[in-house]
Amino acid sequence: MPSVVEAIALAESVEKVTGMVQIFGAIDGTHIPILPPTNGYRDFVNRKGWPSIVMQGIVDCNYLFRDITVKHPGSVHDATVLKDSNIFKQSKDKLPYHCRIISDCSIQLMLAGDPAYPLLPWLLKGYTGALTPEEESFNTYLSSARICVENAFGRLKARWRVLLKRADINYKFMPSIVHSCVILHNIIETSKDNFNPCWLRSVNEVNIERPQPRQVTVTRAEPQAKDIREVLKNYMYNNYPLRQSSVQNYVRHTV
Repeated sequence: MPSVVEAIALAESVEKVTGMVQIFGAIDGTHIPILPPTNGYRDFVNRKGWPSIVMQGIVDCNYLFRDITVKHPGSVHDATVLKDSNIFKQSKDKLPYHCRIISDCSIQLMLAGDPAYPLLPWLLKGYTGALTPEEESFNTYLSSARICVENAFGRLKARWRVLLKRADINYKFMPSIVHSCVILHNIIETSKDNFNPCWLRSVNEVNIERPQPRQVTVTRAEPQAKDIREVLKNYMYNNYPLRQSSVQNYVRHTV
């Protein structure tokens, strides 16, 4: 995890680009294809029907992985992976803590997540269900702050194809390979080494052929976290123009 000073700087960078405040990183999961064991095969089969292990990653706006968890079979939900991770169990010790007062509400540094995660004081996710224009706009701005983790997964797999396609390696050894690739990825990103966008073609092709599982929405939300999200929604509404998601725009123009 970044230090408090570094996390504040990261959050300021995110705010300059997206408008979202107090977001120092994003969290998400991705599935790594594996050669599953004969015994317990079904435990590794994910919601899309192919065997994998789940990698949870926390990424900053520079595409650096700050924390990963790689130990769960593909059938496990992202929220369960989070709950079983050290970052969740030891969040008070591991996460950088600094508060900013907005509309008389104390808001700490947070991670941006998708609907598969619970809403926590340090984990911000968007609204679900029937949305007001303000809620939809908030979700769009939050997605802009969260896109770094999806991009980082793409860059990681584009560089290290052993994580993109199934490797005939014992599944027990795959977490070590993932950790090694992430370390090398961080070294390369820190060095500002060249990344050829053409490398992403293979990633996109594999994602079409073998789609990443979509997670079920988690409705769990801590009351304090709900209040924080409401304050931030109103802050974005009062300071930035309303935005619509590309999906909603497409639906509106085709129906």
